[in-house]
Amino acid sequence: MIGQEEYREEKTPELYSKTLILIFAILFSTIFAAALFIVNLRILGKTKEAFWVLIFAIVYLIATGLVMQVFGLAPSMTIIANVIGAAILNEFFWNKFIGSEFSYKKKSWIKPTLISVGIALLFFLLVMGSM
Repeated sequence: MIGQEEYREEKTPELYSKTLILIFAILFSTIFAAALFIVNLRILGKTKEAFWVLIFAIVYLIATGLVMQVFGLAPSMTIIANVIGAAILNEFFWNKFIGSEFSYKKKSWIKPTLISVGIALLFFLLVMGSM
């Protein structure tokens, strides 16, 4: 017979943490962080909520690009925009769609990091090839 503590452990989902979402936003962009958050929502069966996070991420990406271009801001300012985007994902969407006190196991960061580095390298090579 399974003890109650073991049963809870088996039912606890593995999600990417808020910290990892913030790190991905800083290192890559808000769209990469949103992808991790969307995976979390899909694991929890919240596809409608995942759709709204995707819409937010696309609109935020476009708005950030427009603001940067219109005001002639330095590319290094995107880090600030990405931190703000991660804060919105973690403090608004996470708390609204998952809950601030939700219990979960931390999912490994290795696979999404390798995928993100690969995508970033691909974009870098495409940009370097076009110059």
